Amino acid sequence: MPLRYTLISQSWVAQHPQPIGVVEFYGGEFFGLLPTTSYDFLLQSLFAAGYTIIAVPIQLGFDHYRIAYTLVEERDRVRDALPNLTGVPHFWVGHSVGCKFIALLEAFTDPATNTLILPSTSAAATLATRRGILDEPSLLMAPSIADTEHAVRVPILPQILDKLGLGVEPTKQQTQALIEQRDLFNLTALISFRDDTVAGNQSGSPEESDVAWFLEALRAGQNNILLHEEIEGDHLAPLGVQVGDSVYLFSMRTLLRREPVPRPLELLIIRFLAELDQRRRQASLVPVSSYAMSSSS
Repeated sequence: MPLRYTLISQSWVAQHPQPIGVVEFYGGEFFGLLPTTSYDFLLQSLFAAGYTIIAVPIQLGFDHYRIAYTLVEERDRVRDALPNLTGVPHFWVGHSVGCKFIALLEAFTDPATNTLILPSTSAAATLATRRGILDEPSLLMAPSIADTEHAVRVPILPQILDKLGLGVEPTKQQTQALIEQRDLFNLTALISFRDDTVAGNQSGSPEESDVAWFLEALRAGQNNILLHEEIEGDHLAPLGVQVGDSVYLFSMRTLLRREPVPRPLELLIIRFLAELDQRRRQASLVPVSSYAMSSSS
């Protein structure tokens, strides 16, 4: 079945004729600007597995509160434009810094009302109230908690911007505190890569490895029910364009390399999404009818 994208709002949407779920995907910096190209094989694999795809091009900016909010804006606008998706479960899949924004949505969701409540100290707090992501599973690949130092790779300048209040908000420390304060993330899976030198891996220290920090923080809050697996690959492993029976992708070591189809990563993603959906059904956190809830534009 060919995958064809349509532009709806700011997202590239591939509608599956009989979707088992909707995957909203948010990638890493630079490569996430062109998600349908950079993550071609990954998104094709999800579509072939039965998912409608919402590929949101990543935004560049320091106000990560506002950028996170735009993800639920896109969810609501796309789903409102496609009434046939009513009742179809929603999943969030992120890579690298894209995971930070999905984690913020989880942290900002009020479990009592399933509304998105942004901190009063953020510029985005005045935005319209929207439904949170309480009943919407998330899968994080090589999660990176980007801050000003990550966004501005010029010596000393990140520290100056932070001191002037002009840097990335929330900072890495603020983001970690937000996640630690929330006992949600019950429908979360994490995939890490052994040779990842950006987000780190499970054997690193939580002070230096974002992956190790996520594993420690989420397992502490979930009584070790977090779905996690670490596989071969580096930080760019989710990237790849299919040509024939091979996937060509960038590599941190060799620049460009080829892998045969199918790849273990996509098979793992599909398995994790199925397991998360089973947990979602068992938890029954929010009735399916909530998808028909009207939303602000």
